[in-house]
Amino acid sequence: MLLGWFLWPFLAKGAEFPVGPDGPVYLWWTRLAALEGLSAVGHRPGATALSLVLSGTLGLSVVQVTAAIEVSLGVAVGLGAAALLRRRTSVAGAWLGGLLAGTFAVHLAAGYLANLAFVPAFLAAAAMLDEDRRRSTILATIALGAGGLAHPLFFLLGALVLLVAAASAVRIDPREARRLAGAAVGGGAIVGVGLLALLVGPRPPEVDTSKDAFLRRAGLGGELRSAYRDRFIHRWTRYVQWLSVPLAFAGNSRAGGTAGRILRAWLWVTVVGIAVALVTGWLPADRFITFGFAVPVLAALGLERIRERLGARRLVGWVIVGALTMLMLAGSAIAWNRQEAFLSEEEVRASALAAWLAPVAGTEGPIAFLVDDPDASVTFLASRAGNVIRASVPPERIRDVIVVVPPRDGADEVRTALEEITASDLRAAEAGSGREAIVVVLPQFFDPADAPEGAVVIEPNLLVAGEPPDPLGPASAAEIAWASLGVLVLLWAVGFGWARLGLADPVTAAAAAPSLGIAAVILVAVMIDLIGVRVGTTGGAVAVSALAGGGGYLGWFVLERRAGPGPSPQVQKEPAE
Repeated sequence: MLLGWFLWPFLAKGAEFPVGPDGPVYLWWTRLAALEGLSAVGHRPGATALSLVLSGTLGLSVVQVTAAIEVSLGVAVGLGAAALLRRRTSVAGAWLGGLLAGTFAVHLAAGYLANLAFVPAFLAAAAMLDEDRRRSTILATIALGAGGLAHPLFFLLGALVLLVAAASAVRIDPREARRLAGAAVGGGAIVGVGLLALLVGPRPPEVDTSKDAFLRRAGLGGELRSAYRDRFIHRWTRYVQWLSVPLAFAGNSRAGGTAGRILRAWLWVTVVGIAVALVTGWLPADRFITFGFAVPVLAALGLERIRERLGARRLVGWVIVGALTMLMLAGSAIAWNRQEAFLSEEEVRASALAAWLAPVAGTEGPIAFLVDDPDASVTFLASRAGNVIRASVPPERIRDVIVVVPPRDGADEVRTALEEITASDLRAAEAGSGREAIVVVLPQFFDPADAPEGAVVIEPNLLVAGEPPDPLGPASAAEIAWASLGVLVLLWAVGFGWARLGLADPVTAAAAAPSLGIAAVILVAVMIDLIGVRVGTTGGAVAVSALAGGGGYLGWFVLERRAGPGPSPQVQKEPAE
């Protein structure tokens, strides 16, 4: 069901590129990292590493694999949530928790792949911490650290959740408190070592990939805080957490064991985080919401409580549970149905033509693309144009792309800052290359009628002899569907050995397998890249997949041989604390 859910924008709406505003960012990050290594994407290498390995192993284009990651990681979130609940509720409750958490993942699947990659790794880590075994705790620590290499800031949130859970367990179960705190600290050590290792190699381009990044670089803290609050006000109705919150608090007392402690800590970190973000404006409040998967998971337990309270009136109970579930699903469905690709085939072709024609026009140095739109937010358009163009040009020209917003009379403070920053970027690029930039106008981002003298204007129907090399082609719905299925199967195969190593119950292990596959691929890819093996090549990608999957199966086999034959593990529903 979740696979079809996440394929909806591609199958029903015909999206040919990854959806969401950050989709183009991951396209050009992946293409640049394939050429230069993971250090070229900076402090969030995880999602890019995952993309390169999956693309090389399965023979997928960068467009196919990026869209497939949006789909398959969303499914992995649902399966990871079900694995977390497996020991603590009924089969129906675990299934419902997986469904609600998986569908809620649309808010991250809409292009925010680094954030999305961390969530299933964290859910798998939480499921293994619920097993009071040393090897499960060690594997949970590794999974947490690997997920943190996808998004270090989300890792800090996850680590805070574990530390709060540990604090709540100190008097009740000191051993559990040590396990939770140790996993958080150990995961942080893995993230720290991984990020330090990435300092060796090419540095990432100093460009703004979002409006927020520009406001931060410009020092416009007031505008940034205002943007955070406006975003929360305009988006809060999309999340439908508000229907889930009462149910989550109703299910709060039903969550037992370590899993319950983690979920309760997660719920309170979400609530307090939103309040602090709204009051201070230091952080975007909606990011706490989109990471608040404890709410839909606990809401499933709340629905279970309602159904049980109705006792003999089972039919009425199921009707109420079904109606409330559909209301929660409807909010996510509306949000997911609104998603679209933030680049088009016309924009891609025009950008590729511009990079191809630039050397013909007499320069191999910077390419300055003019961007302006008096009827829209030029701060958003400038960052989007930069991401689309970098995704479209050949990888070796990505660093040459400069976005320039020309001066306009009567500009406000934000626009003036953008004009000054982009002009400074252009001067720095020309000084660094020792060449004067060629100025390019794409009709999609700048009115050709305002093009300055000497600019290269790429007309919509421009005919050229031949086509640009290395084009970024769209993908059909069928190609994205098959790629998503292939990615999900590969991640499951890579992660199942690790899941069986850390989780006693085979059904729970099967549900957690894709999440652990994500963590294993990221960690091994970063390690392989560190020794100079490019994971963007077919050989490097296949090597990562083989090592990531083979290590889990080997460890499982060795431990099973040592343990010898024994009784099969029993899955029991434990009483609430």
